[in-house]
Amino acid sequence: MGDPLVIIVTSVIIFMAYHFLTRNKKKLEKLRREWKTGEFHALSEDLKSISSYWSNKKNSSQSYFGVDQLTWDDLAMDEIFHKLNYTQSTVGSEYLFNQLRDIDPKLEGINEQEELYFLLANDQALREQVLLTLSGLGKLNYTNSSSFFHEHHHEKIDHSYLYILLALLPIASVAMMFFSLQYGIVSLILTFTINMLVYYRNKNRLENKMFSITYAAAIINTGKKLTTINHPALGAYVKDIKDNLKPIKKISFWGKMVSTGGGGEFDFVSEYIRMLFMLDFIAYNRIIETITDHKEAYRQVWERIGELDAAIAVAFYRKSLDTYCRPAFIEDENLLFENIAHPLISHPVTNTSTLGKSTLVTGSNASGKSTYIKAVAINAILAQTIHTVLATKWTMKPSYIVTSMAIQDNVLDGDSYFIAEIKSLKRIIKLIEEGKPVISFIDEILKGTNTIERIAASASMMEWLASNKGMNLIASHDIELTEMTRTIYTNYHFRESIENGEVLFDYKIHDGPSRTRNAIKLLEILAYPESITENANNLAKHFTEWRNWEEIKGDELSKSRAFSDKN
Repeated sequence: MGDPLVIIVTSVIIFMAYHFLTRNKKKLEKLRREWKTGEFHALSEDLKSISSYWSNKKNSSQSYFGVDQLTWDDLAMDEIFHKLNYTQSTVGSEYLFNQLRDIDPKLEGINEQEELYFLLANDQALREQVLLTLSGLGKLNYTNSSSFFHEHHHEKIDHSYLYILLALLPIASVAMMFFSLQYGIVSLILTFTINMLVYYRNKNRLENKMFSITYAAAIINTGKKLTTINHPALGAYVKDIKDNLKPIKKISFWGKMVSTGGGGEFDFVSEYIRMLFMLDFIAYNRIIETITDHKEAYRQVWERIGELDAAIAVAFYRKSLDTYCRPAFIEDENLLFENIAHPLISHPVTNTSTLGKSTLVTGSNASGKSTYIKAVAINAILAQTIHTVLATKWTMKPSYIVTSMAIQDNVLDGDSYFIAEIKSLKRIIKLIEEGKPVISFIDEILKGTNTIERIAASASMMEWLASNKGMNLIASHDIELTEMTRTIYTNYHFRESIENGEVLFDYKIHDGPSRTRNAIKLLEILAYPESITENANNLAKHFTEWRNWEEIKGDELSKSRAFSDKN
């Protein structure tokens, strides 16, 4: 019979190898199933956590860049992100979120990006190897691992030499036992007591920081695993990671010394060891010191991992689409597209348009004009960030995208609807005055004030936009604007038809201004009192003919009340 110890060790190794292979096999089966069906179940991630890389970049730069928060919210870009987020790691999620917001009209690196999408979409073996490696890193909320290479200052623990001294005391106590067992044991007990008190007194204060550096160490480990991938097309990425790992590879070692709070069977044993030798605090200082000295190397590894993870997500998203195209970019202020679709609508009606510098879209309520301009704005963002458009053809001038759509009263700041609206529009003016290439999208311009001032101010705003650099696409109910701006704006409209007492929409864009209204007709269909709808029709007819409002007389109000009482 063999040595029992050898048998035990061999059995443990075999068990661990079997567990690893089984786990990877299950992961691989899941990944292949997702890739085949184009469907996946996204892990729950906090958006504030996901946005940390974007926030850190934005806060460290004084210049404007990317998609601002109002535009992001107007276009429901959080939902777009969730549809796209087939990432395997927190780094990937944060990188993809930033990618969707960080528009760069210079389009630097977009060709290399496209090559990476194509490679990972078509090379199954490579894609699966990368996916398995990234899935090992996994997702954790609020790691804020990108803060280490931004302007945030991560301080080391004060008086770090004391922790090293405390860590040496157990060793000295053991050495003392060779001279006096009794004094050595007493010294070890005292040392353990002191170290335990110091450990628990400081552990809670550093818990969040420990959580962050543990994930930072896992990022370094993931980078090391990615360097083992041998593929010529990925050679530049692997070399870049490998070169930047050299000065920071010790982080991987120190990361294993830090408490992860995993709650495993033997976690209490390792905690006592870490407690006795102050390993958490010593490791924390070593990691902070290494990253501080080599921020750029850590950033390069972080961003390469994020880039690979996000690229697979984009390739996956493309595969899930019925139709998409890669955009073409021009210098002229024109926007041309064929069969554009809104990404959040399951079975969208597509539209084809050639839009010039200034465009006004009119139409009745619920006819589709707001959805149309949102679809154009969203695809303009996707074109410049992930080089993917939900259309069969797309051509545009690279530009920042800014919107003024879903305005709300700001109770906290004391802003009324109209104040919030004019502040929103001022953002657009400011960007244009700064000379930035801009495409602005405005839904129902200046609707928060009275009719006369709304029409006057809207027409003036539209004239200013048309006479300055940048493109603009405006949707409005106000047919008066089509007449006042007809020489400087191209007019399109959405229309409806009424059949069997129902209002039907085709959701297709048509040339020219809108000539129809449906608000009063909708009141009739919903069986409003006849006195309301009849009087409304008469008032509207009078205004159309005479361009002034007819006075409502008291006897007409009495008739309306009598009619209501009777019914």
